[in-house]
Amino acid sequence: MLKTAVMTISGLAAAALALGAAPAGAQTKPSQITVLSGSPGGTWYQISAGMAKLMTDKGINTRLEQGGGGANVMNIAAARAEASFGLTMVNYDAVQGTGMFKGKPPVKGVMGLNVLFIQVAHTVVSVESGVTGYDQLKGKRVASQPVSNGSTQIFRDTLAAYGLNGEDDLVIVTRGGPEVGANAVKDRQAVGFILTVAPPAAAVMEVAQSLPIRLLPVTDAAFARLSKMNPSYARAVIPAGAYKGVDKDVPTVGDKTVLMTHQGVSADTAYWIVRTIAEALPEINKIHPAVKDLSLKEMPKVPVLPLHPGAAKYYKEVGAM
Repeated sequence: MLKTAVMTISGLAAAALALGAAPAGAQTKPSQITVLSGSPGGTWYQISAGMAKLMTDKGINTRLEQGGGGANVMNIAAARAEASFGLTMVNYDAVQGTGMFKGKPPVKGVMGLNVLFIQVAHTVVSVESGVTGYDQLKGKRVASQPVSNGSTQIFRDTLAAYGLNGEDDLVIVTRGGPEVGANAVKDRQAVGFILTVAPPAAAVMEVAQSLPIRLLPVTDAAFARLSKMNPSYARAVIPAGAYKGVDKDVPTVGDKTVLMTHQGVSADTAYWIVRTIAEALPEINKIHPAVKDLSLKEMPKVPVLPLHPGAAKYYKEVGAM
């Protein structure tokens, strides 16, 4: 079920009007757009809110709704929104019927609009807990995220790569967004919490100001096992200095965040959305460090999902594919 966010904003898909005259044969402007985002405090929510705020006066009624990786792909497949943030590894499981979608019919009809950025898995533990690796989390109190969130599935897969029976071998004390997990660690209710974001993450920085933290590394051997579970996983690094007390690079797992839609969305609407984003890139690059390097060249490179024909039309017109 979708959770309605606290904001209704105008504008995600109308920036093109402010960026110059429309070309001959321009597509019809959509009347409204609903965007499935993430949890407050996370990278998805910050970026989606920033994009909407940037374009608030451009004429499109745009509503942001809270969500998560697993919920978003199901809800966009059910045509409950026009656009949605999504994780590639979750999308892979959804269309293959694996992972959190094992035993369910493969999800159909979900299509890509554009790549946004690479997210990086963080498992944050307090130094005082003595935990230095995933295998040492067995029996420990941990703050996780909602069951349908992509961060939760990445965490479960990583635990499995270390021989644990997912979260069943842990004591999950709470489920919620990054702020919930951060508070649980600060209050000593949990030894660690998880999130998948582009570093630096505000929630991690907040905890690091309160007590010494450690970020758990993913070894090469564990990553090889992860890749067999889901080939969409990518190697990633949390750089030294990203957080107080983290003085060495931390190898971990990454995954592409994409903007996706469904096959029932018109070609005009899909065209309009990607054109709007592409032509507003100088502004969008300033919204959050995660999207500072987003470029027109990278936008069409959506893994797993087929590009929506309307999006593909725009990319071909501008020579991006």
